[in-house]
Amino acid sequence: MKLIPMLGSLLGGLALFLFGLELLTDGFKTIAGPKLQTILGRMTANRFRGVVAGGVVTAILNSSTITTVLMVGFVSAGLMTLAQTVPMIMGANIGSTFTAQIIAFNVSALAPFMLAIGFLGRAFATRELLRQLGSVLLGFGLLFLGIQFMSDATHPLRTYQPFIDAMQNMKGPLLGIVVGAVFTAIVQSSAATLAIIIALGAQGLMPLEAGIALILGANVGTCGTALLAAIGRPPEALQVGIVHLLFNVLGVLFFVFIIPQLADFVRAISPSSPELEGAARLAAETPRQVANTHTIFSVGSTLILIWFVGPIARFARWLVPDRPRTDVGAGEPVYLDDASLAAASLGLEKVYLEVERLGGMILRTLKAGLAATIETTPQDLQTLLDEDREIDRLTSSILHYLGRLSEGEHSEDEGRKIVGLTQVTSSLDGIRDVVTSNLIVARQQRIDEAAAGLSRLRDEHTREFVQAVLNNLEQVIGMLHRTGSARAPAAAAAMTPKPEIEALAAAARRSVFDRLRLTEKADVLDFRRATDLIEAIRQIARFARRIARTVRDQGL
Repeated sequence: MKLIPMLGSLLGGLALFLFGLELLTDGFKTIAGPKLQTILGRMTANRFRGVVAGGVVTAILNSSTITTVLMVGFVSAGLMTLAQTVPMIMGANIGSTFTAQIIAFNVSALAPFMLAIGFLGRAFATRELLRQLGSVLLGFGLLFLGIQFMSDATHPLRTYQPFIDAMQNMKGPLLGIVVGAVFTAIVQSSAATLAIIIALGAQGLMPLEAGIALILGANVGTCGTALLAAIGRPPEALQVGIVHLLFNVLGVLFFVFIIPQLADFVRAISPSSPELEGAARLAAETPRQVANTHTIFSVGSTLILIWFVGPIARFARWLVPDRPRTDVGAGEPVYLDDASLAAASLGLEKVYLEVERLGGMILRTLKAGLAATIETTPQDLQTLLDEDREIDRLTSSILHYLGRLSEGEHSEDEGRKIVGLTQVTSSLDGIRDVVTSNLIVARQQRIDEAAAGLSRLRDEHTREFVQAVLNNLEQVIGMLHRTGSARAPAAAAAMTPKPEIEALAAAARRSVFDRLRLTEKADVLDFRRATDLIEAIRQIARFARRIARTVRDQGL
């Protein structure tokens, strides 16, 4: 037997399978991306909805690992509690069986047509939906082609006695569980492990009992990525990885002692080919039996453990105790995480939250900066300058994250939102720059010149003007917190105060002029400073309207 060519074909088939799975996942994510937001928004209603949400999201993403890593990000950001993630993780295990059921169909004869049609759609379709459907079809074709490669590569093993003996020995579950767990942890895909099991089964080389042991091990091995993703994050994030591991380990313990009975049950409910014998019958029956075993394991474990969500979460906390949270620096992103880059729609929702947080920081700094124009101390100004640096750091983090989102797979609508959020973030940064340059630094210069504040020029006209601009900016920032369908009306409402604000600005200028006698040099300087301040606040109002216009025009 030629080992090197066989190994090369096996690895090549695995590579084709994984690449096809990636194309399939990217296509599904882009097509169904907007729906992920709705699914995740409803996932915490109760444990059963959580299971459904986890299953649907995982079926779309084609990876329970990605879903679990997303949960790590949600818990780290404080968007979910640990108990809320438990049903999601259970559902993720069920959703991961979707791929196994698909690849168990023996449609390798259709693979060339899938490849041809999928490539044409992906390369030449003008509509985004058709391009993504082409990616999905191309992914399916590569997926089945990869399985065919692996199946052909293992064909010589049918007469290789040492391998046949090893497969028979793997009926003892411990070895199979270890092999399945280690291999899955290495390739970071339980679907790849199942594909190899199905390929071996298609050659009649894999008894169902041995396949069940490998499946049990694959479910344990797939937990490794989520545990690695939790390294360096708060304890709550590691607890999510522990929950995933606990669920799968407990599931293995439920089934490991009844493998023969489980195999008999799977054979009873799966299509059979009694007209065949020996290896030929195994080849015909085993692929579907393997897929059904995976589904029964995930659904059965969920049906048992769904009633123990609370105890599982508490046990995970006992294994990994909470520790007092150390507040992240104001300039550090709270919601942005690498896991959400897996689906553009999820990443965009995280950006919305972070941009809203950025807007709140800028609003607080603006209010403090306006107060500083009246009376303040050098120490107060230094505090404001420190806060400005933190805001600048957060702005850079958001823009960098949006850049990474733009490099990944996304629909035209998601691409438009990425551009729109980039413009919103830049406009907020423009407000920050106005606050820094025209309010904080200008006041620092007046302190250096021993000049007084502008408290004597404050009256009802200036106060009304400033308050109108602040109210408008609060309205704009609050608009970002609304759901997608409610943002457009809020944006239209935020753009209406322009004539009112302009009239208030003119009234404030007249009031300043009336209160000063420009025959004195000090009054001339104060007049220039006051009008510069009014113009700076008008500029902030223009940035606020620009944000509202971007939200409306870009469909954010």
